[in-house]
Amino acid sequence: MCYEDKKLFYEELKLIEKLLKCKISKTGLEDFEGKEKQTVLIYTGENRIILSGLGLKKDLTLEKVRKATARGVKKTRSLKIKKIAIEILQDQTLEGVQIEDIARAETISSLLALYSFDKYFTKKDSKDSKGIKEIMLFSQYHSLEKYSKEIERGIYTGCIIGESTNFARDLGNEPSNIIYPESLANLVSKRQKERNYSVEILDKQKLTKLKMGGVLEVARGSSREPRFLILKYNGGAKNEKPIVIVGKGVTFDSGGISIKPSAGMALMKVDMGGGAAVIGVFEAISQLKLKQNVIGLIPCVENMPSGNSFKPGDVITAYNGMTIEVDNTDAEGRLILADALSYASKYSPKYVIDMATLTGASIVAIGSVASIIMGNDQDLVNKLIAAGEQTYDRVWQLPLWDEYDRMINSEIADVKNTGQSRQAGTIMGGMFLKRFIGNYPWAHIDIAATAMRDSESDYDPKNATGSGVRLVTQFLMNECKK
Repeated sequence: MCYEDKKLFYEELKLIEKLLKCKISKTGLEDFEGKEKQTVLIYTGENRIILSGLGLKKDLTLEKVRKATARGVKKTRSLKIKKIAIEILQDQTLEGVQIEDIARAETISSLLALYSFDKYFTKKDSKDSKGIKEIMLFSQYHSLEKYSKEIERGIYTGCIIGESTNFARDLGNEPSNIIYPESLANLVSKRQKERNYSVEILDKQKLTKLKMGGVLEVARGSSREPRFLILKYNGGAKNEKPIVIVGKGVTFDSGGISIKPSAGMALMKVDMGGGAAVIGVFEAISQLKLKQNVIGLIPCVENMPSGNSFKPGDVITAYNGMTIEVDNTDAEGRLILADALSYASKYSPKYVIDMATLTGASIVAIGSVASIIMGNDQDLVNKLIAAGEQTYDRVWQLPLWDEYDRMINSEIADVKNTGQSRQAGTIMGGMFLKRFIGNYPWAHIDIAATAMRDSESDYDPKNATGSGVRLVTQFLMNECKK
């Protein structure tokens, strides 16, 4: 990685020449100036060197390090190189950033940049399946030797978080005839045997006994029966209150009777992105061995139109006994989350965080560069905002003012599942969920804008991104440090 500043740029070239005992021809650098988004390939005898631009040193951020790393790794993959070495950037000007953070960031961005979902290609050679097999991080500065433990820890944790995010991406990218409520429950049940967490699965019979009306009604139109997953990781003291993470698990969302337009409907297999993120978080924390008790709740359904589907105008009863008037069957995610958020109270949680691809309105509100966060506890919200800034899996806060609450009042039930107008659609979703929380600090993260992408970026792929995994894992790591 090179800075755009000329002096620093040429100093880096001299260090590379000294390290590799080679001479770099300036003719190969005619169009490369170390600017952001620039990469260049240099041939020097037996070595191939890829330089990736960081931009000006005064503008450096950890995210620019991630992006420069990702671009360099992708360039390497395109050359079908098997082994690469990436320099650990040494820069003391990044405020609040330690060498461990840089090692972790470079590791995560490398793994995320290499992600591809090629499982269903019969001719593997037709895709870039034979890519990089080994990545080594190194430093040409002896001064970093004293930080070897921190660097190793950054690489180790980075590998776990990167791979857990990619696992969540895999879940989101799987077609809905492969991942549906029962198969997802079975997959997690097998997975937990390899990890240090447990899973309990509630089937339709148990859900009926518990009177989880939101889950049962949304699932009614599908031939696939619902499931409710309860993941448990006990890393803290027995008497320590758990942090509960809830994830929306709609494995396919047709919109139900209020059916969606056909354009883009195929991506509604990623409507379980919140549930996939929760699973990804458990994959990460169980390997990181965090000293924290964490519960995961994932209500899983398919939302399909049929003669047995729930309908606009229906009134359903949630787990906590509240009644809901159904105005739109495509606002189904909040119905299943209502049951899960109510159920969370039984654990007397320290915090409850839910992640859901809840509203398309979130994309209209702030675009796809961040998720939206709302909550009843500003301290919790602030902690998640901080974790988002650390990981660049960012969130932006919207209000939950009382004036919005009146907009979801129903004339025939306790609450309506959509607002009375087309205003503030994302906030309406948050206000609805707020009606079902218990006496605990709560934050809602709407990942509809970030859980799936229309095109590839530096380290985010097209389609499922694993949004929320890095954010919540970092939040939990921060809580453990305290």
